[in-house]
Amino acid sequence: MKERGKAYQGLIQSRRWTVLRKRKLEACPMCEDCLKDGVLTSAREVHHVVPVETASDEAGMRRLMFNPGNLVALCHECHVLRHKELASHSRETAREREAAKVDAFARKFFG
Repeated sequence: MKERGKAYQGLIQSRRWTVLRKRKLEACPMCEDCLKDGVLTSAREVHHVVPVETASDEAGMRRLMFNPGNLVALCHECHVLRHKELASHSRETAREREAAKVDAFARKFFG
């Protein structure tokens, strides 16, 4: 896992990523999520729809990192929200959600 973190850092700090990121923001200067809601907000960040870290090897990480179809231009607030949504699918969050359901059931039927 540490190796993938190191590989990710190398990719995100590369000139290739810097250029691709700049091109994405030039092509989509407005936040794509805000636009869906009819709101005009400047895009300042670029998000990978399929997280780069989900790839099983460095070649897969490169494919995800540099695939223009895997990118969305976002404002900071929408970028944070996207990452929160991704975390909502984590194993830990799923366990917490299930525990809350069990607690609600117990309170409802057993007081």
